[in-house]
Amino acid sequence: MRMLLPAALAAALIATAGISHAAPQDAAPATAANATGAQQTALQLLDRLDAGDYPAIEASFNDEMRQQVPGDQLRQIWESLPQQLGAATGRGEPQQAEQGGYQVVMVPLMYERGVILAQTAIDAEGRIAGFLLQPAQPAPAQEAPPQS
Repeated sequence: MRMLLPAALAAALIATAGISHAAPQDAAPATAANATGAQQTALQLLDRLDAGDYPAIEASFNDEMRQQVPGDQLRQIWESLPQQLGAATGRGEPQQAEQGGYQVVMVPLMYERGVILAQTAIDAEGRIAGFLLQPAQPAPAQEAPPQS
């Protein structure tokens, strides 16, 4: 079954200035020193979204992100996910990469009717420079071994 999200969800999902949205396998691995802090920042963002702590979220944005993403827009998008996908059922393992000088953390978000990939870009100062939500790509199909 293929999940279709409204265009507003697929498009909104919050622009990142000049940051490529390459698939994780296309990105260079994150350095160990920056990876831990970036992962903590990304997971804290998701925790704050779940808690509805939008002022703290905005305070963690860099200046450009703060200008591009009003708190009301972020709230509307986040709070629309359960309406579209059902209740949240958990998170997958974070993956990290470096893209264009940013640490990017990708976290699968599981819902009753689908999976969303949350991508958070963290700048050199540890501030959130981008946040993107998009439908997760399905895992590649495994070919069955030949029958003898």
